[in-house]
Amino acid sequence: MVIFVSRGQRMTGVEELFYVRGQLSADQLQAEIARFWQALNNPGSSALDAELRAAGLDRASFVGVDRENAITVRAGTSGVDPTTAVLLVSLAPSANFVIKDAWKNVVLPYIQRRRGADAIGEEKRGQD
Repeated sequence: MVIFVSRGQRMTGVEELFYVRGQLSADQLQAEIARFWQALNNPGSSALDAELRAAGLDRASFVGVDRENAITVRAGTSGVDPTTAVLLVSLAPSANFVIKDAWKNVVLPYIQRRRGADAIGEEKRGQD
């Protein structure tokens, strides 16, 4: 199974990252992303602040980000192998660099710590 990570609604500047599906479904990944946003709203999380700093971000980086739509997950199929199920994780283009850095360096590791290294599979090169 492959998971797509993309930025935006198929607009100019949209970037897609593809992942082999791990143990979590699209709905479960979406729930974990919601938990990350909740943790970001908790100013008492010094561990999260340290992770954000390590990624070159801080809580202020997310001001104005539409958190409901910034990172969304849905199921799909691979263009290379139509029988392969995929998940598409869309990252909003308005804050693309912030969301991309957050996804790779903070959100994804956050999910993997909570749900295991196999929560989402390995990243793949672009799909058609």
